[in-house]
Formats: sequence, C-alpha cells, structure tokens
Amino acid sequence: MSRASKIAGLKTALTTVSPQSIRAAAERIAPYAVRTPVLRSDRIDALAGCEVHFKCEHLQVTGSFKARGALNAVLSLSDAEAAVGVVAHSTGNHGAAVARAAQARGAPCAIVVPTVTPAAKLANIARYGPAVVQCEPSPAARRAASEAEAARLGGATIVHPFDDGRVICGQGTIGLELLEDVAGLDAILVPVSGGGMLGGVAAACAGTSTRVIAVEPAGKALGAALAAGERVIFDEAELEARPTLATVADAMPTRLLGPNLAWPLSYGLLDARDVLAVDDAAIEAALRLTASELKQAVEPAGAVALAGLLSPAFAALRDDPERPLRRVAAVVCGGNVDAGTLAAILAGGGD
Repeated sequence: MSRASKIAGLKTALTTVSPQSIRAAAERIAPYAVRTPVLRSDRIDALAGCEVHFKCEHLQVTGSFKARGALNAVLSLSDAEAAVGVVAHSTGNHGAAVARAAQARGAPCAIVVPTVTPAAKLANIARYGPAVVQCEPSPAARRAASEAEAARLGGATIVHPFDDGRVICGQGTIGLELLEDVAGLDAILVPVSGGGMLGGVAAACAGTSTRVIAVEPAGKALGAALAAGERVIFDEAELEARPTLATVADAMPTRLLGPNLAWPLSYGLLDARDVLAVDDAAIEAALRLTASELKQAVEPAGAVALAGLLSPAFAALRDDPERPLRRVAAVVCGGNVDAGTLAAILAGGGD
C-alpha cells in the first residue's frame, strides 16, 4: 500500500472513529458501563522494568471490555431499529455484551456462537435472555447463521464484533479513561484479535504523546502485515485451512483485522515495530502472575497484555534511548473463564 493510500484510508476511518465520536460514546454509555479501576503491583513493575498501570476491564459489566462497544452500538440505534432487534456472532464476550445492551434497550436479540464456545461464556450470554444459536466454528458459518437470525427477526441489525464504527468508538473509551486517569503515559499495551479495541484506543490517543502497542497471540503476524502494508499476508490455502488461531486465549481467535475500519486505523496509527507476539506458555505464566500479584482472576486473553510486558521484545522497546517507556498501561481485557480451565492453568506453574 502506498503512503498516499495509507493516509487516505486513515483519514476516512477517522471521520467515523474520531476523538469527538469516542467522547460522545463515553457520554452515551456512562449510565450503563463501569469506569473500571486501575491496579498496580510493585513486583510486576520490577519484572517489567517500568511503572505499569493495569486497566481492569475484566471488572466491566458482562466481564469484558466488549460491553463498551456493544452498548454504544445498541444505544445508537433508532427506536425503530431497536424494536426490530439486534444480532451478534461471537466466541462469547461480544455475545454477552450485545445481549446485555439489548436487554438495557428493550430490544429483541439473538446471539450466534461457535460450538467450541466455553461453558462459562455460554452461561454469561444466557443470563441476559437472548436466543442462542450454535454453529460451526468458522467465519463463514458464523456470518451465515447471523444473517439467518437477522432475517428471522425481520431485518435485525447485526452488530459486528470488531469492524463496526460504533463498536470501535465504544472500545476507544478505554483509551480516553486511561489518558484522563493516569498522567504521563508513554504507552498503552492493547491485546488484539480483530482490532476493534486496538483501533479505538489508537484513535483516542491520536495526537497525544502516548503510543499504542499491540499484543497478539503468536501466529497472527500483525507486525508483519503492518510492515508489509498488507492486511492479508497469508495465502488463501493457509487461511482456508486455519481461518482462526489455535491459542489458549480463546477470546482472540481472529487472524486478520477487520478490513473497513480496524485495519486502516491500526495501519495508520501504529508503528510496525510496536507489535508484540506471545505464545501460550507466556500467556499462562502471565495469568498466574495476575492471580498472585494483582489478586485477580482473569481469562487467558486478559493476561495477554501482561505477557507482552514481560517479553524480551517489550524490553527492547522499553530501553530504546530515543523513545524509552517508563510509565505504561496494560489492558486486562476480560475475566470470563471456566473454573476448570482457570484451575488447570493456575496449577501449571510455580509463579
């Protein structure tokens, strides 16, 4: 992609996901969302080699950051649109978030989930009363089932989990709150799957001195995509064979950023060097450290940013003499985990 195309794509995306629209989202969702706390740990500071502030989105309503984007999307609907209903496809957290937002709005709701969705996330969705439809765990199957449910409801609005401007603006309120609550942030570490939170936080930080650093499960290769300027860097056969990531962070299966907004925001606002990849062992070790030092139970995806903080790649960024990182934030994105999975990971190491 040429520099001119990159700039044009970013400008277009920022007309939808602007600092002003993120502030409007913050006002819209305030009666329903939690302004989540920020936690600290001296030991984690010592391990990371810098001052770390943890944004605790696992304490958000529905147990994940997804509530912000879902609320903004559903509350933005006209009364006529809300009366017809909303549909979402999800590995769990977005589904619960949309179901809860629909409940708050009084809108009919259907949630499509893959058959591999953990029991804890299914239970979290069900508590808000939507129709729940299971499908095969492929992007194509999820899209087809969502479209069928939208038609069944008479033309319901499908709320995409990460490539909807209203959703991205809602997720961007995380960055807005961090900038207001923690002075002098050098960087915010953001877990990335489809790119909705990453794009929203990056847009919230645009024009400030705060960098946004993406942390991804190994195999996603976002850093390579940003360096190449190409959203799709895998060949078609590989994508068809492995449309989703195999990772302990089950909330982060998406291999590619959303093409319409998530990709141009991330490509336009991030440095390709500001992407950290972490494997399952690092994620599990970070989850144990979260439990022992922050005294918080989180899902594996909720420990991804901390895993990035403890990686050698972060140490290289932290100690760059031209752009050192001394005060950073990390987003703890969710806490919806099966008790058995959590117990197994906690028992798996000696942290």
